[in-house]
Amino acid sequence: MLTEQEIKKYKEEGILILKGVVPRQKIQAYREAYERMREKVLAHPDKKRVYGARIIGDKTGIPTHTPEDDRKIECWGADFLLHPALYEPEFTDYLQNKRLISLLRDLLGPDIGIYGLKAIWSPVNATYDLTWHRDGKKEVYSKDGIPPGWLQFMTALYPEESFRVVRGSHLRPLTEEEDRKCGTVENVSNEEICALEPGDALFMHQAVFHRGRADASTRRRAFQYILARADFPVGRRRLEQFKGWYEELKLEEKLDSTAKPLFDRFFSWEGRAFDDAEYGTKYED
Repeated sequence: MLTEQEIKKYKEEGILILKGVVPRQKIQAYREAYERMREKVLAHPDKKRVYGARIIGDKTGIPTHTPEDDRKIECWGADFLLHPALYEPEFTDYLQNKRLISLLRDLLGPDIGIYGLKAIWSPVNATYDLTWHRDGKKEVYSKDGIPPGWLQFMTALYPEESFRVVRGSHLRPLTEEEDRKCGTVENVSNEEICALEPGDALFMHQAVFHRGRADASTRRRAFQYILARADFPVGRRRLEQFKGWYEELKLEEKLDSTAKPLFDRFFSWEGRAFDDAEYGTKYED
């Protein structure tokens, strides 16, 4: 369980770093599974559409890139870790961490479900340098620091100093300087770099002002998951996609009593979900 002081810290600062959430004895297996997934993403000629790959410099709109293009277009992550071609048992084993789920319940409430499974890594040649932003409209902030129905969290598999944040910025409108520098990589007053060790988890409020940075000299490998309350709106196409993967992988037979309810609650939205037209319903090999 989180202490009252930790909950207060999260609400006031918009982030909370917890040490050693992933048991040390599991780190190496997670790293190996991560590399298998990453190699498959990098090898796919249409990685952005099929695996939800995150791309630096992808401004052409061309669905398939040549090897020459790929030297200029760097991939720094993937959104679809449940895609049957990418899935590794370690990705859901991570969710069978009773301590992790207990900590998330302390912030979101008891009825939480899976909402997203993603991965972020450092590029090979280019610098991954995201601009300052909030995860949502930049005008929207929190008056009480309570998560708005969902919570994003990262876990590092190697030492990293990639996440930059302005603590407490989720509780107020952006300052004049922050508003001016939103969408840029310029230094911002009161920004801090968050240092994580392997197995550490960083819980983040949606409205905190933040960005990420990593270059090729670093070895960033991080999981980025999202959990949400069972009453949080779910897009119908996202739900259908997750359910298709879940059934093909036969995850119901593989998950324990900690992880299975996370998917059961997510699928309970079937028939009540909104139409998220931009989210693909199908997936391809």
